[in-house]
Amino acid sequence: MNRSERFSEVRAIADDICAGTITPVQLQKLEALLSNDEQAQRFYIDYVEFHVQLKSDAVPDLEIVRRKTFVDEVIVRPMHVSNLPLQSHPHEAIFKKSTARKNRKFYLLGLLTVLCMLMAHLITQDTLLPNDPFIGTIVSGDLLIDGNGNVKNNLVYPGIYKTERPVELELRSGDSVRLSANSHFKLFNLTEVEMKSGEIIVISHSSNNITISTDAFDIETHSGKLTANIESDTSTVSTDINARIIPKAWRPKHFWNFDDAGDRVMDFAGHAVGITGDGAKRINGLVGRGAFYFDNGKDARINVGSGGGSVPATGSFSVIDGVSIEALIRPLYNGNGPVRGRYGEIDEIFRKDQSDKDHRMLLSFQNDRNKSILMPSGNYAESLSFGLYILGQGYHELKLPLDGKNGRPTLQQLKDGNFHHVAATYDVRSGLKAIYIDGKVGALYQYPPGSKVLSGGAGLANIGNSPNAQGHAAEAYAGTIDEVAFYDFALTPFMVALHYNNVLKGLNYYGSQPSPEALPLKSYIELAPDKKFVLDNTTGLPRGDL
Repeated sequence: MNRSERFSEVRAIADDICAGTITPVQLQKLEALLSNDEQAQRFYIDYVEFHVQLKSDAVPDLEIVRRKTFVDEVIVRPMHVSNLPLQSHPHEAIFKKSTARKNRKFYLLGLLTVLCMLMAHLITQDTLLPNDPFIGTIVSGDLLIDGNGNVKNNLVYPGIYKTERPVELELRSGDSVRLSANSHFKLFNLTEVEMKSGEIIVISHSSNNITISTDAFDIETHSGKLTANIESDTSTVSTDINARIIPKAWRPKHFWNFDDAGDRVMDFAGHAVGITGDGAKRINGLVGRGAFYFDNGKDARINVGSGGGSVPATGSFSVIDGVSIEALIRPLYNGNGPVRGRYGEIDEIFRKDQSDKDHRMLLSFQNDRNKSILMPSGNYAESLSFGLYILGQGYHELKLPLDGKNGRPTLQQLKDGNFHHVAATYDVRSGLKAIYIDGKVGALYQYPPGSKVLSGGAGLANIGNSPNAQGHAAEAYAGTIDEVAFYDFALTPFMVALHYNNVLKGLNYYGSQPSPEALPLKSYIELAPDKKFVLDNTTGLPRGDL
């Protein structure tokens, strides 16, 4: 057995010492291996000497010398003064062999000297240790540390930073990061940056998947150039390659895609399982495997419960930031107007009520006259109606007239036998209420920004009928309904159009193949290159491109 095999444990620890990755536990083990073992000590010194020579230039400036006098000495000295008497050189480190205790003491002193000399040599050669956790180098500008972080010799370590003027960083990966003045951000590692405010430009030359995070969304890019500007209400993002945005709020509170089977209707985003009436029958889906046909009778309904609410502003149908209701429909609505009074034929697509009916929420076909609860007011005849109770305003309905004007369809165009996409949204922050058909906005009304919705509570919700008309068919739906979704925030115009385009491709709203499975917890949206997108800072959803 040769010396290298005999002292393999010593050799392994010596390798880590030379690599700069030694741990305190390894040092303790090395001390035990070398204690009172002169041959192990000699092997260790020879091995370290060999590797120090390899670390040095072609003409090394460091050597380790062992010589025999009346005691055994080990000396570490710079080679450029090797002709000086050994006894008088100030950098010599000597292990003197006397007693076991002294041998151990002086050996440790020599070991530390060797390590210090080795570290000093590596530093003078501008060689960074492999496990140095620095992220990048400051090319220009200065970083201010905000709470925690570390900047040393222009090397930047994980932490939270601010800028007073533009800063450019070169990451260890070779990627470049530029930050605007007055930026506030957190560096996690080579591939993750959290932006709190300001603008960041990432120019990626590596194949790393770089993530820019905010409170509302994450952006992922693999290469190329990406710019993100984080402001108070909105953010803008542009990229010269395909990138992904992962919004924090995209998932509906409830989603009934009707692709399941059985006497219950599963909710694939929440817990509002539906119970079908005799007038609602499963048929082939408009998208996916299943849909429901409603026969316009008193039992044409799917009861999806109260959402667990007991009083207003409780339960899963209670909303804070806003609301959206969307569905695919193939209607057979007859459009009959009132014979006497104000109300004609009503076909409910979705309706959630309270017992007093004032705090109701609905999306339905209507034909009525002289209703005082319309906002804006007017007579609209055949229309889609979106009703909400808004604090400080009361219960109002927004009408989208089916008159064929200004890009709006007629009722007959909606009854062409094809499916159509309808969506109704209200955004609390902006106060904007809207109705869309086939991805395009058809009606808008502006409330004071910040006006909240009062919803939820103990009243039931129905798909295809009114929950308050159990014994008659006055508000029963005629035709097919599929892919009903309820959100506790407002879908942006961009997202409504994206959902419509996805179903045209035979996919669900979120770009996946329809299936009787729960929606994932995370979804992403592809951002096309060479466009600037405006993102909502509440939901993280794109509002549109500039």
